[in-house]
Amino acid sequence: MIRSIRGLAAGVVLASMSWLAACSGSDSADSAAATVDPSTLCVSSACGTKTRLLEIPNAENTLFTPQGRLFVSGGSNVYEVSKDTAGFHAAPLYDGNCNFTGLAQRGDVLYAACFDLNLYAANLTDASPKLQAIYSLAGMAAPNGMTSGPDGELYIADGPISTSHLPSPKIVRLQFDPADPMKVTQQLTWLSKGVGLPNGLSRRDRTLYFTDTSILPPSLGEIRSVEILPDGSAGTPQVLTTILASLPDDVSVVGDDLLLALYSEGAIALVGADGKIVSRTAPLSFQLPSSVKVGRPPLFEPTDLVVTEKSVVGVSQTGPLFGNALSVYRPKQ
Repeated sequence: MIRSIRGLAAGVVLASMSWLAACSGSDSADSAAATVDPSTLCVSSACGTKTRLLEIPNAENTLFTPQGRLFVSGGSNVYEVSKDTAGFHAAPLYDGNCNFTGLAQRGDVLYAACFDLNLYAANLTDASPKLQAIYSLAGMAAPNGMTSGPDGELYIADGPISTSHLPSPKIVRLQFDPADPMKVTQQLTWLSKGVGLPNGLSRRDRTLYFTDTSILPPSLGEIRSVEILPDGSAGTPQVLTTILASLPDDVSVVGDDLLLALYSEGAIALVGADGKIVSRTAPLSFQLPSSVKVGRPPLFEPTDLVVTEKSVVGVSQTGPLFGNALSVYRPKQ
């Protein structure tokens, strides 16, 4: 009997260790994108062309799983994107309506933040994954950009603005029960000093990158970096680059560089490790883009850039002039 109990306990410990390894197995929130050579990408109107793939009302963010599944958040739902001979399709994951923003993955679970101040989750091993609210985000105004951490945690940017709450700019850290990915055990304000109005959020190794809007002139937009210290606390935020007269949205890692959606400018840009813009598309080449990520097989080539075009918040009219779409940017043939 004692031997059986010991065997059961060992099994539980091994299962918990396997779950933690699955949650934090890669050093980056998107390890595939981290290995892409940025010099192979076309991030210029001189070399690329845009194709609208799907209509997604107020398209906000994207997430690729390691297997290449693609999820897109929008103003009313989160969708899984698929492709067949007839083209691209979007299947909703939520039985309802919510303004979804940031997406992240831990193990086999997809997490989505929503402006109703709840964290949602869906098990990706289910035949038809469905999002369910699992946690109420206390003290937040506008849960937005989100990324997984190196130790199984989640980070969520609170900002930049809310339609129903006063701004509360910060980055929040969530801890989970090691044995239950649907159970949040702790929420804490991880970073509030050195933060203006945070928006997009991404991670490389133990460095978080977030887009910010400076409250003070002369710069409007910024990309900042902050280290996740060995004890899990936040280091001192550093300004990687400032972007004059443009409001940035989401940021994503590609190799040693970053891809940036310039929302108010209607463009996307490649930002070098030194903070300098390497290349960018022309103004108004996109309809108020909210995110840009490197594509992943089987849906896309690694030279493709997958872009969400959000349009004006609350405007769901579709068409080439209005955004509300998932698009791909490819090198010209």
